[in-house]
Amino acid sequence: MNTTSEPTALADLLECFEQALDEEILAIQDDLGRRGIGQPVQATGGHEVDVDLVGFAYDWTLPPGRYVIRPDDAVRVAARDADALGFVTRWDPASRGIRINMTEWLGRLAGPAELTFDPTWLLSALDARLGHVAGEPSAYHTNTALGLFGLEFPQTGRRPAVAPHGEGLNRGQAEALERVLGSRTQLVWGPPGTGKTRLLGAAAAALAVEGRVLVLATTNVAVDEAARRVADHMGPEAAADGRVVRVGAGFSPSGDADLSVESVVQRLEEKDPGKLTRALREMEAELGIVHPRARSPGLRQRIGTVLARAREAGAAGALVRAGHLTAEFQRAGARVLARADVVLTTFARLTLRDDLWKLRFRSLLVDEASTVPLPYLFAGACLSSERAVAVGDFRQLPSVVMSTAPGAARWLSRDIFRQSGSIDPDGGRHLPDPRDGLCSMLSEQYRMAPKIRQLVSDIFYGGRLVDAPEVASRPAVLRPLLLVDTVGLDPIVERAERSRANPAHVEVLIQLLEILARRGVHDVGVVTPYRLQSRRIWSQVRSRLGRAAPSDLEIATIHRFQGREKTAVILDTVDAPPGGSWFLNERRNPDFPRLLNVAVSRCRESLIVVGTTTGLATTLPADALLNRTLRLLAEQGRVLDADRLAVESSVFLAD
Repeated sequence: MNTTSEPTALADLLECFEQALDEEILAIQDDLGRRGIGQPVQATGGHEVDVDLVGFAYDWTLPPGRYVIRPDDAVRVAARDADALGFVTRWDPASRGIRINMTEWLGRLAGPAELTFDPTWLLSALDARLGHVAGEPSAYHTNTALGLFGLEFPQTGRRPAVAPHGEGLNRGQAEALERVLGSRTQLVWGPPGTGKTRLLGAAAAALAVEGRVLVLATTNVAVDEAARRVADHMGPEAAADGRVVRVGAGFSPSGDADLSVESVVQRLEEKDPGKLTRALREMEAELGIVHPRARSPGLRQRIGTVLARAREAGAAGALVRAGHLTAEFQRAGARVLARADVVLTTFARLTLRDDLWKLRFRSLLVDEASTVPLPYLFAGACLSSERAVAVGDFRQLPSVVMSTAPGAARWLSRDIFRQSGSIDPDGGRHLPDPRDGLCSMLSEQYRMAPKIRQLVSDIFYGGRLVDAPEVASRPAVLRPLLLVDTVGLDPIVERAERSRANPAHVEVLIQLLEILARRGVHDVGVVTPYRLQSRRIWSQVRSRLGRAAPSDLEIATIHRFQGREKTAVILDTVDAPPGGSWFLNERRNPDFPRLLNVAVSRCRESLIVVGTTTGLATTLPADALLNRTLRLLAEQGRVLDADRLAVESSVFLAD
């Protein structure tokens, strides 16, 4: 079937997914080849390093070669008899030293390893799961997924929430909760700061009374925040008893380890020691392992120590029994998942783990739904018997897709709001109809100062956003809208590494950060469209400001800032004549409006934009979104020439 035509049945849809995934896999493999890491790399000297990371950090050295390796690149590491997943945290081209944060312990000396830089195994695993659905559809709840995708007429309605689940919600959130409870399919549109995750937590707690709930998101940060909200709504006893379980919490920097599967197993074993604890104690005694009572490690760490000691001792029998320990630990975890009322995890873990894929639920809740590729979303919905709810904002970032082939563009780039028909996928209807029973909207926002909210609402949300009472009455300390115009500096853009940097803007940003820190503003974010500029800013901040920089400073590309929130945000537009600004031009980069929305909606009190107004008027069409935004910013806020920063630093304070 041609993936550009619309499917009419389950088999057609699954065939479309398969072709789209194949196209994306080929595109990723081509990119890896261009970066010199298309084939496995034999690394040497692997050893554990003690750094402040979640998981286990290891350093290796790569052989001579031309590699383009980036932070967060996924890596499969085959070392000795171990095969585990990791992510790059540091790469030094000069020494060819690479640091990888592993999800499994490989021992203090991991030794030589084969590194495979290929994230396509995730897509291949998803393709295999969808193949299971195609081969045995009766084993899955495909009607739930088809309803969510608009291929069956959605069943929508309303049902009041019983106490205490609706308590603490504003009117819009309470109405959305009623529609979630009364519908088999429901979309919740939540612009920035409108309490999407608060609603999700209340919905999960209410739905858990009726049956098991699965909560999914693409990022660990989103899952961790959802887990906290669910645990708050269900109470401390639910978390302590393992009725709320966050799969993967132990490997996420923002995760609550007490909600992890491992912690629940630990608590159950401490309360009533079973086969796992008895076998572990026997192995520790046999291998002479003694743990100080004051610093007794958890079960996972103890089992890892037993495996390492058995391997070092070369005791074949002990190594086999240690392997049985690992299997028993996994079985204990599977029992925890089977009895949990609410299970939260990422789409990637759902796809990879057999114990998760085998579970079935009554309700599915998806956070950050606009970032989820449709095949992942379909797979998750197939595990839910009664309900699928997608919560997100189609005006913010979509999923990241490398392939430009028609199938990938159609089935990996489009979000569920467009797929379901709530908005026109071809651009005719940009916002959902307020009367649409399929899509609820949260319109009361708690984050942005009123002037920032007005700017964001007028540009991206049809003027529908309003301020919560506590935001409207919040005293202003910082100027909410400031445009720092760099036209007088004659900035010039440098191009390298298929990216861009602007040295003049870096100088302006250093001044801005120094001024903000002196004014006591430390919760600051700097966002930029280009990776190279982000690295240049970080380098200069470290070398020139050091401890004088804002203490809670984050610098990142716009893509990495989705879901973040800061007191003050500085958006560096970077581009200047004579080069064209294709990335900032929505005619050439259809995702730019979403990127701009993310950049300007992350702040609570102050939005500062650095750009050359006349320069961008030259490099972009006059009616380009960025130029219109800068004009509105100038009208509603304050404009300051960049060369007057030092003498007009008081402009950062509210009038």
